[in-house]
Amino acid sequence: MAKILLIDDDPQVRAVLKGFLQIGGHAVLEAANGVQARKLLQNTTFDLVLTDIVMPESDGFEVIMSCVRKDQPPKIITITGGSPNLAQQTLLTIAQKMPVTKVLAKPVSCEELLSAVQDVLDAPPKANKHLTT
Repeated sequence: MAKILLIDDDPQVRAVLKGFLQIGGHAVLEAANGVQARKLLQNTTFDLVLTDIVMPESDGFEVIMSCVRKDQPPKIITITGGSPNLAQQTLLTIAQKMPVTKVLAKPVSCEELLSAVQDVLDAPPKANKHLTT
């Protein structure tokens, strides 16, 4: 069982993904945007962060950069369905160039999500390259 931070601005998507993760036996905390997520990341250690990319107030890219600045960063899966301004494939391509472990496209099935989570949790940790701002 892993401790997972789930970040998505759509409450229905969050509920479905949380249900999938709980089926897999994981403990899940939720955030509706990057601002909420970064507050949780300050005080709590997670095994995995599953973040949407396009969100109001603070997007998934900002969450990713906050995660990798930690001394012991969590593993990260990004997930996106695209946005009115950027196609899904464009966002997925950008995300793949970020310091994430896996990138998923919405919609995602329970089996696909749980398989990706297990793959990421089983992967050896990457060396943390401290980033400067």
